[in-house]
Amino acid sequence: MAISAFEMHMARTGGVEVLQGRSVVLDPPGPGEARVAIEAAGVAFADIVMRTGLYPGVKAPVTPGYDLVGRIEALGPGVAGFSVGQRVAALTVTGSYADRRNVSASHLVAAPEGVAAEALVAGVLNGLTAWQMFHRVASAQPGEWVLVHGAAGGVGGLLLDLARLVGVRAIGTASAGKRAVVEAKGGVYVDYRAEPVAERARALSGGGVVAAFDHVGGPHLKTASIAALRDGGTAVLYGGYDATRGGKMRPAAMIRMLLADRLSALKLFSSSQGVVGYNVTSWRDARPEAYRQDLAAVLALIGAGQLKPQIGATFPLAEAAKAQDLLQSTGVAGKIVLKP
Repeated sequence: MAISAFEMHMARTGGVEVLQGRSVVLDPPGPGEARVAIEAAGVAFADIVMRTGLYPGVKAPVTPGYDLVGRIEALGPGVAGFSVGQRVAALTVTGSYADRRNVSASHLVAAPEGVAAEALVAGVLNGLTAWQMFHRVASAQPGEWVLVHGAAGGVGGLLLDLARLVGVRAIGTASAGKRAVVEAKGGVYVDYRAEPVAERARALSGGGVVAAFDHVGGPHLKTASIAALRDGGTAVLYGGYDATRGGKMRPAAMIRMLLADRLSALKLFSSSQGVVGYNVTSWRDARPEAYRQDLAAVLALIGAGQLKPQIGATFPLAEAAKAQDLLQSTGVAGKIVLKP
């Protein structure tokens, strides 16, 4: 039977004021779907980019919400391997700023009991991104060095954790006020505003890092990531923050980003270096079994207390606008979470 649900919806693009609460009638889950009562939803920079109309493939009207943790309330026809009442997590891309919703069962992964929903949801978009970049896209052996930009953020902090768990040494960049966050996770801190990052990374690592994780893009990819690599190293690009800083399109930065994409294939070849783009949704859709395995691994580590996502702030679902505003300000370290 149909049931009532509440969601934070945006009928048009614009500032945080376009996020408005509304009640909707939620149909029973269809074939291959499950209805999930949401315990926590993550707030992502991608949500802000969607709100301003800049996210590829997503246009208003839309309900944001890239990930969720919750409990199954009902199963649609043909769903196997899950049960009503089971705790689950999912990477959804949109729709999870809600208290309940229907989700494709192919995107669901069992989530552990006895763990705060905030910690688990921080392991979905952020944790899966960090895990796949670290373990599947880049390769680092114990004792080697990696460079993590934005190391006090949701993805960056988890990259530091993953490196520490396998004996990889990490250099983490952040603003001066977030130094303690980086060092608490075992990272060697570099102030990106006051120090030449690539030069410092090469000095600290004794000649260059084996992997650099870059969410900024543009000239930053060359000057702060590729320039920090040793021979045989890989720069992993997983965002374009420079062009959409603060959730607003910056035309000059976009032009710089496009121009900066002109990399020298001969130089990369001669140094055995690589530049790889990573998009978590593309990986989910192209390699669904890897998606489920990797997300299950991340959630298990969180459940065991070995991976500890930092929660920057928690807001009621109805205050999604405040949550996005805080994320835009870059004034918080860690993941921001919404709770219905």
